[in-house]
Amino acid sequence: MVYLWKIIVPFVIHPNIKLFRGIGMMIGSVIGVGIFGVPYAFAQSGYAIGMIELIILAGLLTVLQCMLSEMALQTPGNHRLVGFVDRYLGSKAKWFATLAVSCSIWGSILAYMIVGGRFFHTLFAPLFGGAPIIYSFILMVLAGYLIYRGLKFAAGFEFVLIVLLLMLFLVVILLCLPFIHAKNLLAIQPQNAFLPYGVVLFALTSIGIVPEIKEVLGKQAKSHLGLVVLVGMGLVTLLYLLFTFAVVGVTGQQTTQIAFEGLIPYFGTSFLVLSSVLGSLCILSIFMVLGVGLMDTFQQDFKRTKNQAWLLVMMVPILIFLLGVREFVVIIGFLGAIFGGIIGILIVRSYMRMLDHPIYVEKHCLELPKWVCWILIALFLGGMVFEATHVLL
Repeated sequence: MVYLWKIIVPFVIHPNIKLFRGIGMMIGSVIGVGIFGVPYAFAQSGYAIGMIELIILAGLLTVLQCMLSEMALQTPGNHRLVGFVDRYLGSKAKWFATLAVSCSIWGSILAYMIVGGRFFHTLFAPLFGGAPIIYSFILMVLAGYLIYRGLKFAAGFEFVLIVLLLMLFLVVILLCLPFIHAKNLLAIQPQNAFLPYGVVLFALTSIGIVPEIKEVLGKQAKSHLGLVVLVGMGLVTLLYLLFTFAVVGVTGQQTTQIAFEGLIPYFGTSFLVLSSVLGSLCILSIFMVLGVGLMDTFQQDFKRTKNQAWLLVMMVPILIFLLGVREFVVIIGFLGAIFGGIIGILIVRSYMRMLDHPIYVEKHCLELPKWVCWILIALFLGGMVFEATHVLL
């Protein structure tokens, strides 16, 4: 207790703004559209099964973020994930990493297109009519225009919007408490035990934020980067546990794929309108950040023109959407298990190579034995095989 007191008091008297900003960046980079699908996955498998998978995967993703942190601190220069893969695994692996990251972002844009379209439909259909699919395209047109303009300042608004969305989640949790039924939380369906895996992995995965946090921390990075990852991931995990507990406790097997929709009978349409406004703003903001980042990648790394890069960003998810791939939870589950697994393996292998590199002298965040790293790779491979088999069958 005395030790904790010595840590807490200085923060209260002289708050470390860079540390708090780093934690905020960590939280904001993780929380995205995936959180809307986690309660449904938990309801289908059983809250207890989902909770166990969430805690295990949160620990696993925290380890991956710590690996990225160690590489960011040890490697000279400023690199992102693809840069680390290029340095430690070679140019062939770099292209593979670029493809995996691109597919992950394309899939995320598709998921944002689906959920954002539903939110837009809630807001504007009472006035103008039309099906959700129309509003998905309206969202895509609006986001596409802003992405083409290169509105990188969207990242600044993202933090404010994420704070507002966090407040909404906390309000939802408090509103749900009087309506929670224990039977909804105790039901278990073992046949769906694997369903939360990909969904949770998608909801907890954040690509490339660690190097940016390192830059924000500056000279404090060596001592505080690991702490930022642990606190940020810990708070996100706690939020997910509470949010899923509240939603599943209220709606049980009636939990919808987009969690807020199932709460309408309890809180009314005004609640849905409010959640749709905040959800739409957050989705549009993160959508722009993802799109601009991918467009920059195509321009800088693949030497595409601005128009070509923009078309690559926009057309792939639109074509997939037109082919009828519109099941939100199926999409994010596949993205999390397959592409999240690939990215996870690339991070672990890059970390293992770094440990053998001359630049590695002493640890700052994490040092794992090789056998633990191989176990992590085996877990990711197992998840990928299981998800691919499930989708094909």
